Amino acid sequence: MSNPQDPNQDESPAPVQPSAGRRVNETVDEVASSIRDFMTKVPETFNKAVERALNVREATVLLKLNEHVAEALDKLVTAEIFKSRADAAAFLVEEGIRAQSPLFARIQAKLDEIERLREELRRSIPAGE
Repeated sequence: MSNPQDPNQDESPAPVQPSAGRRVNETVDEVASSIRDFMTKVPETFNKAVERALNVREATVLLKLNEHVAEALDKLVTAEIFKSRADAAAFLVEEGIRAQSPLFARIQAKLDEIERLREELRRSIPAGE
């Protein structure tokens, strides 16, 4: 228990160790350094993810492009967003398909209907005729 009249009792708070302040500053510096490292690696990580996604291609398609389209692809390559026209074209085709997903859904519905009608016709013809 504290006794306000005890002359042996120290009323001042314990002094802060100078090393504690240094440790806090070091910790703050370490956190700031980690954040800087993370922020510089984000674009690199994103670019690697895009590159990996683009390299998972299974079909090759030969395209004839209008000059302005070829120039647009060249701009993406010159800006080092993509390594080649092929990478840029593949990315843009995928994005175009994604942007037009309602159209592709309608096309798929019609193709399913056509297949159903073909199957109906096949069943309507007796086997062996």
